[in-house]
Amino acid sequence: MKIIDRTILKEFIPSFFLALFLIIFVLLVNRIFELVNLLIGKGLPFLIVLKLFLFNLPFIIFLSIPMSVLVATIMTFGRMSSDFEIIALKSLGINPFRFVFNLTFFSTILFLITFFISDVVVPYSNHRVRQIFVQILNLRPAVSVEKGVFKKSYDNDIYFYFEDIKNDNTFSNCHIIKDKIYIKADSGYLKTIRGENRISVFMKNGEIFEIVSDGNYKKSVFSTFVQKIKISGDIVEGGFDVRGDREMSIRMLVESIKNVDKSFNGKKGKEYDLRRKKSIYRYLVEIHKKFSISFGVFAFILLGGIIGIRLKKSSLALGFGISTLLFVFYYVLLVLGEQLSDNGIINPSITIWFPNFLTLFLCLYFILKDTGIFRR
Repeated sequence: MKIIDRTILKEFIPSFFLALFLIIFVLLVNRIFELVNLLIGKGLPFLIVLKLFLFNLPFIIFLSIPMSVLVATIMTFGRMSSDFEIIALKSLGINPFRFVFNLTFFSTILFLITFFISDVVVPYSNHRVRQIFVQILNLRPAVSVEKGVFKKSYDNDIYFYFEDIKNDNTFSNCHIIKDKIYIKADSGYLKTIRGENRISVFMKNGEIFEIVSDGNYKKSVFSTFVQKIKISGDIVEGGFDVRGDREMSIRMLVESIKNVDKSFNGKKGKEYDLRRKKSIYRYLVEIHKKFSISFGVFAFILLGGIIGIRLKKSSLALGFGISTLLFVFYYVLLVLGEQLSDNGIINPSITIWFPNFLTLFLCLYFILKDTGIFRR
């Protein structure tokens, strides 16, 4: 038995690292194009772009580890199944699922590594990314605006269009729509409002059209006009050193929950209760996500083993295809659960752990089915 266990582990570990490398590469491709655009299109210094790249890596690695476990397990046991080794084990009266459970020691190491990354490395890297973006926006607010594209502000209050934006933050041919007001200007410049997540659009030589009734409008001309636009929900919110919920360790999150309780102490009413619940749930979501996604290593090893044992053939492409579908479904459930908890509807201990509970339930069902429990 020990020989078989060592053989499986020797096959599983290289498959895991190969899958990890490929998944990280795939997830980085889109990010690399964005960074190249910042470097070449926006003219940002190479060192700043390099820092953004490096500080984005921890979160990508954090998400890649559970998925890599799923790919490696499917490949390992799928190969055994395609070479009839699973059938041989069953003919000898050996339950192949015991070898899946024997990967627990390695998965425990991966769980600890993943949890350390999520609680220590990712919060720090997310905070550094936000600080870098603050510096970028203070230096070049034009980075946050895309030229030649009709877009809307973060709060959906304003629609805006800039025909051309230069690296010195100047623009030409600006169009802004807000409520029943349409503003256009020939030129101007952008400036970041420090301490806020807005930019100021300083427009020159333009016109304002305001609808006063059906089919009628009032026109006015200006030499200078300033319009503030909300560009993001959290890039520079709360100042340079203040941390958001995704930039906190568990210790910080627990302390934030205590502060929320103190701030709402003595306040009564449904409105206060809902605001308190939303604030606390937002921090609880991040705490549970650190544990839940890390625990996904165990759930995916079981699921991957069950799928691999049932496969008739195995390949890297097949393992990636199945894993991608399952992980996308898992992540969609996680995001939906996060939204429900952020709105104070369902406790995060239910929503954030539901994907793992569902995965383990399916694993248990197929294990019991294959062992003959459900047979009459």
